[in-house]
Amino acid sequence: MTTPPRRLIITGSDHRYFPLLQELVASLRRFPHLATIEIACIDGGLKRTQIHWLKQQHILHRAPRHFPHVSPRALRKRPHLAIELSKMALDQLFPDYDTLLWLDADSWVQDCSAIDLLLRAAEQKGQPLAIIPELFLHKPLFRLRWLAFSLTQLRSILYKNARIARLPRHLCRAIGVRPTLNGGVFALSRTAPHWPRLRYWQERVLRYGKIFSSSQLAFALTSYHDNYPIAFMPTGCNYLGPWMLHPQTSQLCEVTFPHNPVGIVHLAGYDAMRLDPKVTLTIPDLNGTSHALNLRFPFIQIQQEQSGNLNA
Repeated sequence: MTTPPRRLIITGSDHRYFPLLQELVASLRRFPHLATIEIACIDGGLKRTQIHWLKQQHILHRAPRHFPHVSPRALRKRPHLAIELSKMALDQLFPDYDTLLWLDADSWVQDCSAIDLLLRAAEQKGQPLAIIPELFLHKPLFRLRWLAFSLTQLRSILYKNARIARLPRHLCRAIGVRPTLNGGVFALSRTAPHWPRLRYWQERVLRYGKIFSSSQLAFALTSYHDNYPIAFMPTGCNYLGPWMLHPQTSQLCEVTFPHNPVGIVHLAGYDAMRLDPKVTLTIPDLNGTSHALNLRFPFIQIQQEQSGNLNA
C-alpha cells in the first residue's frame, strides 16, 4: 500500500498582519476535512506573544531563510520581506513534508475544495507547480503606453520588473506577454525539480531587482522560459476580484457565469481593509442588490451564518 503524502500548509506574517493570519487559521480549521493537514508559519517580525499563540495552536514556527545576497539593512527595515524571499526555499525549511501549499496571510478559505485541488495538482505525475495565472476581468491584462503613430510600449508587470532587474531583452520579451503567476497561493512537491531553479532565478533577479517581485519573476522564468511543468489552476483557487455575493448563502462568488463560490479569498491590493475592519467595499449580489461588506473572514462568516439562520 502506498503511503499518502505528508502535506503542510504554510503561511507567513509580521506583527501587523497577525490578525489576518489568525483569521486564515480559523477559516482552515472549521473544515474537518482539513484537520489532518498541519500548518506552519514563517516569522517575518512577530511579537513574542504572537509566537506563543502559534505554539498553543500547534502551528510550526520557522525563522526565515538566511539571505547572504540581500542587504541586511533592507531586511531590518522591512523584516516582512524575508517571508517573500523564503517562498523559494520552502523545501529546505520544511524537509519532513512531501507536499507544500503556500497561502499568503491575507487570504482565507471559503471552500475547502480549492485546497484539495491545489494539493492534488501538485501531487500529479511530473510534480507540476500548481499556481493561478492572473487573468483580470476588471482591468487590462497588460498595460500599454501609447506612443506616436499608433505605436505602443508594453508595460506588463512581468516586463517592467524584468527590465528593472536588468534581465536580457529576450527574457523580458519572452515572459512580458505571459500572465503573471500569483505567488500568494501555490502548491509544489518538496522533491519537485523546480526548487533549485526558482532559487537560481530569484538570486539573479535580486542583483538589481526588487525583493517583492523576485519570487514573481522566478515563477515566471522557471515556468515560461525553462518550461518546468506547471498546472494552471482555476481562478477560484486564488480569487482577487471582482466580487459578487450569493443572495441566499452570502457566499462570495466569481463574477464569471455560473458564479461559482470562491474557493480561496485573497485580499491582495485591499490595503486599508486588511488593517481596518471598518473599511467596506460595495459588492452586488446575483439579484443586482448592492451590499457594503468587509471581505475579511469573520465578517463574511457572520453574514453567512445570518443567511443560514434566515433560510433555516
